[in-house]
Amino acid sequence: MSASNRLKHARFAVAAQRSAARGVTLIELMVALLIGSVLSLAVFGMMATFEGRRRTLGSTADLQQAGTMAMFQIDRWVRSAGTGFVQSNAYAYGCALYAAKANTQILPRASALDAPFDSVNPGSSGVFRLAPLLILPGQTKPGASNQASDVLVLMSGGAGNGSVGTLFSGAASAAQLSLENTVAFSADDLVLLADQQPSASGGVAPCLLTQAKSETLALGGAWYKDSIDTVSVAGYTDTAVAIDLGNVGKNRPPSFQLVGVGDHNTLYSYDLLQTVDTPLQARAEGVFELHALYGVDTDGDSKVDAWVSPSSGDYSLAALSAGTSAAAGLLKNIKAVRVGLILRTSLPEKDVVSPAKLELFSDINSGSLTYSRTLTGDEQNYRYRTIEATIPLRNNLL
Repeated sequence: MSASNRLKHARFAVAAQRSAARGVTLIELMVALLIGSVLSLAVFGMMATFEGRRRTLGSTADLQQAGTMAMFQIDRWVRSAGTGFVQSNAYAYGCALYAAKANTQILPRASALDAPFDSVNPGSSGVFRLAPLLILPGQTKPGASNQASDVLVLMSGGAGNGSVGTLFSGAASAAQLSLENTVAFSADDLVLLADQQPSASGGVAPCLLTQAKSETLALGGAWYKDSIDTVSVAGYTDTAVAIDLGNVGKNRPPSFQLVGVGDHNTLYSYDLLQTVDTPLQARAEGVFELHALYGVDTDGDSKVDAWVSPSSGDYSLAALSAGTSAAAGLLKNIKAVRVGLILRTSLPEKDVVSPAKLELFSDINSGSLTYSRTLTGDEQNYRYRTIEATIPLRNNLL
């Protein structure tokens, strides 16, 4: 290396050492911090936007899934409603149900049901009547909604061997039925006794749930009690029929249940016959309110001619639960149900994300049947979805 090059190299080395020793100036440090802060704010802003969109998409998807699950279950229950007893509609629809389990009366109810059904009144206190479907308008009030929500009463048998009752061949004794044949029955079956003759007052005679101990229709088991209140097995004469409702032990029990919305945006069911150890079951989350309408046949052609409210008129709860032959005729005319669900997310958003009003049944050509739900300011910070379904009562249609 020449002397001049060595001199230049030495100068560069000295300059580099001085620069390294000098560090950064305050202005350079402030500029670096400013650039870093701007980049951090940009990154956090992008993350917040992404998280908000992710939560929006996730909550909407969750609502859709919850609504699909809830409506699927309701659809299945409604389509099966009336199975096992629909052929006995002329004399059994609207009969007051009497049942006991483990020697304790469970129907008519002597005490309130578990929440959210603790305020349920099916027409007369504690008395549930045989019908594929009843709507109890506004009989739950979920805490989240704080508005009245409808309850569905759905009843179906589980025998799966037809729905024709077997005629008595003679009067029953306290622990033995005398039937024309026992082909449809097996040990431990739940059996509904219904009289073809009206009651002394001219209405539909009461129905009594009992249990077969053997195929010969000797009675016994958890659901057998010879007498409940004023209704007894021995009180049924040769005008009565026995209806096979299914078998709990063979995993084909009847389904006599309430369906409605409770606290925490949850859809619940309650087993009126207590065929499971825990009658109250949570069925689906995210359900804010439930509302329903009857689809009725007004001219006997087995087609839905009109949608009617369960709150007033001929198809009010009082009219359908009167226990008269006229009420039984009205119950036969119900061919479908229109069910509407309002769904809501569990967590609120920071901003208003929903309109001030939600509607159900707005497509029906009657403003009086449209259900409108006005949301408060705080309620508008949640996301909502509405889902509706028209479900046929197949057994009532046949």
